[in-house]
Amino acid sequence: MQFWLPLISGVLIVVFLVFVVVHTVRNNRPYREEAQRYERLVKQGQPASAQVLALRELAQGTYDNDVELHVRTTELAGRPPLEQMFKTRIARELVVNFMPGQTIHVLIDPADSTAVAIDRRQSTTAISR
Repeated sequence: MQFWLPLISGVLIVVFLVFVVVHTVRNNRPYREEAQRYERLVKQGQPASAQVLALRELAQGTYDNDVELHVRTTELAGRPPLEQMFKTRIARELVVNFMPGQTIHVLIDPADSTAVAIDRRQSTTAISR
């Protein structure tokens, strides 16, 4: 019995660690995707503005808040305004700049108007620490 106890404990610890890693990767995916979309749209996206319709805080971290933004983009090159929801990370001190009613800067994919990202060059989401 003494042989099995450390083995079972080790297996349980490994299973727990795998669960934590998988959970963390899955929860961070939407935020990574929005950041990657921004990196792509910085090169080829069309600048536009968007009105924040709603902001929902999903989680609060030490420095950043995970939020879900509901925005309406302005009319762009004959395209009608489009409502879009996406998840992003915003520094706690900067969340006030993304409250409903605020206008933010976004980048829109000219080939796919549903691909929208915050233009971090003009609407800052992070603070250098």
